[in-house]
Amino acid sequence: MKDALPINIEVLIWARESLGLTIEEVSLKIKRTEKEIKEWESGKSSPTYPQLEKLAYNIYKRPIAVFFFPNIPHEETPKTDFRTLPEAIVDKLPVELIKLYRKAKVFQFNLAELLEDLKPISPNLIDNYSLSNTSEINSLAKAIRSEIGIKIEDQFSWQSLDFAFKKWRNAFESKGIFVFKDAFYNDDYSGFCVYDESYPIIYINNSMPSSRQIFTLFHELGHLLYHLGGIDFRDNRIIERTSRKYQLYERNCNKFANEILVPLDVFRLQDLPVSEKNIKGLADKFSVSREVILRNYLETGLIDNDYYKKMVKKWAKEAEKSRKDLKGGNYYYNQIAYLGNTYIDLVFRKYYQNRITIENLSNYLNIKESNISSFEHYAFG
Repeated sequence: MKDALPINIEVLIWARESLGLTIEEVSLKIKRTEKEIKEWESGKSSPTYPQLEKLAYNIYKRPIAVFFFPNIPHEETPKTDFRTLPEAIVDKLPVELIKLYRKAKVFQFNLAELLEDLKPISPNLIDNYSLSNTSEINSLAKAIRSEIGIKIEDQFSWQSLDFAFKKWRNAFESKGIFVFKDAFYNDDYSGFCVYDESYPIIYINNSMPSSRQIFTLFHELGHLLYHLGGIDFRDNRIIERTSRKYQLYERNCNKFANEILVPLDVFRLQDLPVSEKNIKGLADKFSVSREVILRNYLETGLIDNDYYKKMVKKWAKEAEKSRKDLKGGNYYYNQIAYLGNTYIDLVFRKYYQNRITIENLSNYLNIKESNISSFEHYAFG
């Protein structure tokens, strides 16, 4: 075959099958015939480089280099990273979430390349702290809050939930934990994290309300402090069907998130009786969801579990009723929000140092080369 790419067809087949995709589904996504896909996988022909790029980055969510490896690479799977989850739940994870998981693994690969296998921060936050089922969560939350350098007075001065998310995200990334966002197209999952000693990643569902995204940040930090990957399920009924050990693990991550966002001693100082008006006021003051405030009322014994469940159910219905279509918007601003300034700065810095090519730059950002200048304008002004 003239000009055929020297790709490993076993890797090509493995990349498709590991996502549970059929040849028909791949042909629809890449807009090529099933016959062509079969010929690529049989070695009768090969995709062009642009077609391979689309397969790698847009469909299979893997670095393009793996398709030239002599053997199928050994890699962790969702079952490995989410090993605390019951196998029955992991086996039923939707393809969309598995693809995002693969995308997170690509980001870890990218970070290792860009940073030449060095940690962005050493030691990072999860080197210094850990969470276990016997941890004193209040003390741990205070220590980490002090480490990331955000005082309660700073939090009270924030004027919007979007601004609050950016501040927390910057604090995480300054301590070596990268945060990425994407549209999950599935509201059953608020986010997940992938543990790694050098490049721990948190992935947030951008379709969730900002208040939920903030809570998910800290819930997933809880998972990372266990030195494990994990998933933040939107529906607690999924957790209720798991083992007591896993339920305790999730409760501790929730308690940690709640305590760091609304420290119980600070909450008590507010000294406000239970009412929807006061719950809303405190949620605005702390830049959190009403559910986080409600948990504090539950912790202090001012409400019971029945009242807690009733209000959460009511607010969930209200949110669903008033939910707006989040599709659209400015493509470049969306990509900046998804990737985050820390990652974007790192990639462009390597480019301007002549350490990577514009082709590399395009791949790291998942942006067409023709759109790089426009993206740079929106990212840096």
